Amino acid sequence: MLNIHAIGTSHKHSPVEARERLAFGDEELPEALRDLQENIPGELAIISTCNRTEFYLRPLSNGFDIEQLKEWLRKRKGTDLPDSYFFQLHGSTAVRHLLEVASGVDSQVIGDIQIIGQVKQSYLVARQQEAVGKVLTRLFETALRTGKRVKTETDLFAGAVSISYVAVELARKIFYPITNKRTLVIGAGETGEMATRNLHAQGVRNVTISNRTEERGLDLIGRLGFGEWMPLPTLAERLHEFDIVIVAAGSPTWLVGYESARAASQRRGGQTQLYVDISVPRNVDPRVGTLPNVFCKDMNDLNSVIETNVERRRAELPRADAIIAEELAEFNAWCNRLPVTPVIAQLQQQAREIMKTELEKQRGKFSEAEFGHVERLVENVVKRIIGIPMSHLLDTEADHESVLQNAELLRKLFKLNP
Repeated sequence: MLNIHAIGTSHKHSPVEARERLAFGDEELPEALRDLQENIPGELAIISTCNRTEFYLRPLSNGFDIEQLKEWLRKRKGTDLPDSYFFQLHGSTAVRHLLEVASGVDSQVIGDIQIIGQVKQSYLVARQQEAVGKVLTRLFETALRTGKRVKTETDLFAGAVSISYVAVELARKIFYPITNKRTLVIGAGETGEMATRNLHAQGVRNVTISNRTEERGLDLIGRLGFGEWMPLPTLAERLHEFDIVIVAAGSPTWLVGYESARAASQRRGGQTQLYVDISVPRNVDPRVGTLPNVFCKDMNDLNSVIETNVERRRAELPRADAIIAEELAEFNAWCNRLPVTPVIAQLQQQAREIMKTELEKQRGKFSEAEFGHVERLVENVVKRIIGIPMSHLLDTEADHESVLQNAELLRKLFKLNP
């Protein structure tokens, strides 16, 4: 297996307070990739979502150490997290992890429909920054294909839920019926859009949308075909109007502060109000939850709802694992072939040159029609002969070291260039 590393943290390894300190926003990601490449040359990609920040690297140096990445993170994010918050995988284990991530198997919500798009977006950004090469390109394309197969060949994504879905499910449990509740969704990104669609699917028609940029918010309303626009600067003075506030913005500061929420609660006369913060970093001051008749839930509070929603998907995990194992075996076989590809190309080129030279010597002895038959015959014979050593190089069951030894042996036997 090639020198591939997967390093990072996720909902399995650290609390939301830690994950939000390592999160990379969409605008920050391109520059971060460029900066990281200067510090750790090689191929790399970063997946940063509300539940994970993960680095996939193929360093040029065989002496790569995780401390290099941690040092870069300390400088970049100004934070120093415990080693226990990080996972580090290498080789085939790292590859399998990415396949599991893209398949929704590793998500906080099993079968999270958003993860395939998030992995794809991370890959596209890395490609745009020319941060991925031949190996990570193949790896991410394998991961995306795996995710699509799991989605179509299993029921892991059936009735798929996501963090945004769970946020609405939580609101429905607190406010039942939910259809007549006044709702506000802050954030016009993918998570905010999913939350808005899920609210609408539950029969909620009084939906207001707010966002940092008006253009993106109005564009979302146009695509949805419903919803009212509220400028974000008016948030504090209008908070009291809403029974449910779902925040999915990812702002670097609190969008809903304690004093603003307290003033809104007083204006509501003690009526129940719910804030669901699904932003990373969090955008609602956690102290808001201490106010009377005010519920404030964040990512850590969604676990119990998540477990209820995904239990039936657990039965699909063996089928998903079988697909992942199949795609992993194919990628491993490709990795084994990669170092010997130049040997195969040289062997084929050498055979073609010898065949062409020898045929030209005999061309005058045959008519054009006869020569065509002889040419095809010789070509088939040559293919059969070189096919024998090539089959050893392409043996998918052979271990990596054996394949490399066979490749070196062929170089010597056929006097190929190193």
